[in-house]
Amino acid sequence: MDRQRIILIYPEQGFSGNYVRHMPLSLLYAAAEVVKAGFDVQILDTRVVQDWAIRLARLLREQPTLCVGISVMSGRPIANAIAIGRKVKALAPNVPVVWGGPHATFYPASILEEPSCDYVVSGYASSSFHKLAQALNGHLPVDLVPGLSWRQDGEVRQTQAEDKKFESIPWQDVPYHLIEDYSVYGQVDQDRRIFSMYSALGCPYKCSFCSSPAQYAPIEGKKWVPLDAKDVVDHIQFVVERYQANYIYFIDDDSFPKLDHVRLVIEEIRRRELPVRLGFRGARINEIKRMSDDFLTMLAEAGTDILHIGAESGSDRILKLIRKDCTAEDIVEINQKLARHPEITAAYNFLMGVPTETLDELKLTRDLMLQLVRDHPNCIIFPPNKFRPLPGTELYDVAAREWGYRMPESLAEWANIEVEAKANSNWYPPGMERFFNLMLISSYFIDNKVMKVSRGKTAFFKFARILNFLYRPIALFRLRYGITFALVEYTGYRLLTRLLSRSGSGG
Repeated sequence: MDRQRIILIYPEQGFSGNYVRHMPLSLLYAAAEVVKAGFDVQILDTRVVQDWAIRLARLLREQPTLCVGISVMSGRPIANAIAIGRKVKALAPNVPVVWGGPHATFYPASILEEPSCDYVVSGYASSSFHKLAQALNGHLPVDLVPGLSWRQDGEVRQTQAEDKKFESIPWQDVPYHLIEDYSVYGQVDQDRRIFSMYSALGCPYKCSFCSSPAQYAPIEGKKWVPLDAKDVVDHIQFVVERYQANYIYFIDDDSFPKLDHVRLVIEEIRRRELPVRLGFRGARINEIKRMSDDFLTMLAEAGTDILHIGAESGSDRILKLIRKDCTAEDIVEINQKLARHPEITAAYNFLMGVPTETLDELKLTRDLMLQLVRDHPNCIIFPPNKFRPLPGTELYDVAAREWGYRMPESLAEWANIEVEAKANSNWYPPGMERFFNLMLISSYFIDNKVMKVSRGKTAFFKFARILNFLYRPIALFRLRYGITFALVEYTGYRLLTRLLSRSGSGG
C-alpha cells in the first residue's frame, strides 16, 4: 500500500527572521502537485512552532510517512535543516529526507555530504517533487526524476533539471489550506495579514553579481514574463475574501520592466475596490527614472507603502562593473523624486566588498547612504550585504580567476554565510572589513527605521526604539567620519544576533 503522508518543513532563518516572517510560499509551491495527486501533506514551520521537535515526532507517529521535505536557503537555515534531518533519522531512520529550495538548486552536491539527507531536488520543484513521491512509492525509477541528486554506490548521482520554462502554478492550485493559521505571519509589531505572490516571472537584466541570469539561462524565450493582470487580481481577491489578506507583497524579481503591467494590476484592484495595501520587492533605478510623478501618485493611492530598490553602490565604476545601468547621480535623482511621495518608503539595498572595490569607493557608498537619508527622511537603508561570489555569475569567475576564490567546502561553512559573518578578504585590504562592520551596524540606526516599522508594542521593539534614540547620533557621527576604532557596538550586535537566533530555536 502506498504511503501518503508527506511532511514539509520550513527551517529557522537568520537574524531578520526575528522580525519578518512571511508565509512559507516555497513549501506551498512544492506541494501543489502532490496535493492534487491526493497525498496527505503536513506543513511544519519551525519559525512559528514553539517546539518543532515535539510536533515533528507527533506527525511521524500518526501514520507511515513517505518523506520529509525541507526548503533551505543558504546561510543560517542550513544549520537548522541539518538538525531537522538528524531528528528525523533518530525518530524514523527509514523515512527519506529531501532538501529543496535555493541552496539545493545551486549546490546540491555539498548537501549530500550530510548523512541525514537522502535526496536533493534542484530547480522548480512542484513537478519534480511529485515524481519523486511516485518513485519513493515504487511507481517510477528514481533516475527519471528531473533535477534530482542522490547517493548511489558511494557516488553522487544527478539528473538534468527540466527548467526550459518558468514554473507558473495557477493560483487555484496553490494549497493555501495547508497553513492552519495565517495570523502568525507578517512583520512583528504590525497588524498586517501579508500574502506573498507573483505578478511577473523572471528578470530581463544581467547584473554581474546576481544568480538570476544563471538561473534563467536555460529558460527558452523571454526572461521576464508578466502575468495577466486580471488573473493576478483574481488571486488577490481570493486571498482577501478567503483569508482576510490586507497586504499583498509582490515577490517578483522585478515588477517594473513594463510600467503598464503594474498600472493594469492597480487599475483592476481599484475597479474591484479591494481593501489591500501593496509592497514590491523588485524595482531598479533605471525603471524608477521612467516613472512619472503621476505614476508614483497612482502607486501611493493604491496603498503602495514600500519599494525595494537595488542601489548597491555610490561608485559609478562599481555600478558599471555590476551592470546596474545607472549612476550614483541617478540614484540621488530618483530618491529626490520619491521624497515627493512620502507615503512610499524607498528601501535601498547595498553591496560591500565587490571585487576590485577600494576603500575610497566604499566611502562613496557611505556618502550616498547618508545623502539618501538627508534627502528622503522616509527612506530605509537595509543592512548592506557583504559580497559573496555565486557560481554562474560574472563576478564569481573574476573572483575565482584573479583571486583564487574557493566556494565553502562544507555545510557548516555555508551556514555561516550571513550578512554579519566575516567577509572574504581575498580581494580587498584588511581595513575594509572594519569599515564593513561600521556600515553594517550604522545602517540599523541612521534612517530611524525602527521608528518607521514598529509601534513599540512588544518588549523587543520597545527596547529597539530606546536603543535607536540613544545610539543614532553616535551612529551618524561614526559613519560620517569613518570612525572604526573600538567598535564595541558591533561585537554587541554579533552577540545579540546569536542570542536571538538561539532563542528562536524551538528544537
